[in-house]
Amino acid sequence: MIMESVTLFSNKRPEELLPFYRDILGLPVLEFVEHRFTIQVGYTRLTFLHQSVEAAEAPYYHFAINIPENKLDEAKQWVESRIQLGTEDGEDISYSELWNSHSVYFIDTGGNILELIARHTMSNAVDRPFDPERDLLGISEMGLPTKDVPRAVDELEAIGIPTYKRRDSVFNPVGDEEGILIVVKPGRRWHFTNLNAACFPFQMHVRGIGKLMFEEDKTGLVIRRELVAE
Repeated sequence: MIMESVTLFSNKRPEELLPFYRDILGLPVLEFVEHRFTIQVGYTRLTFLHQSVEAAEAPYYHFAINIPENKLDEAKQWVESRIQLGTEDGEDISYSELWNSHSVYFIDTGGNILELIARHTMSNAVDRPFDPERDLLGISEMGLPTKDVPRAVDELEAIGIPTYKRRDSVFNPVGDEEGILIVVKPGRRWHFTNLNAACFPFQMHVRGIGKLMFEEDKTGLVIRRELVAE
């Protein structure tokens, strides 16, 4: 599942948030206007929209970026030379036995949780030093908190996004190693942070699926889909 574009909301103005992605991570800027900016993250265009209306809680999201499966240590050194890594029980590298992956976590200046993930199930090793311009491959995970996880998973499966690994009523990823939605109950703590999953709207364009818009209401997750010519 290729996430060709992702649009998130932020209470930070573009000039407050953009420097993190442009200057610290060194990502190419595609657009920078009054209320939004877009950067290129591998195969994904990532847009942040300034939320001008005062919200009860500032929106924040969890997303992961794939890197070559043999470059976690070098990627970690690159990140920690720029920003503090998240830790848990004294460790700053997360290993998932179920997913056969290693990750590091950090938080941007808008409170969003970023993860660099090396998936050892993917044949994408490279024989050269880590290069962020080439090795931040694309956004491969988006957290999708919702109060009714099974219902949301049913709806996502109905539009062609299958469960990844196993079904669960609290934490149920859907998609594949190139793109996964982490369908999770609100309140579950995100790994290597003190932040809990919370529901905020976002949009994405998925290759072969179309434009998907996610928003939580009192009944649960509302998914709107627009078919877009490929």
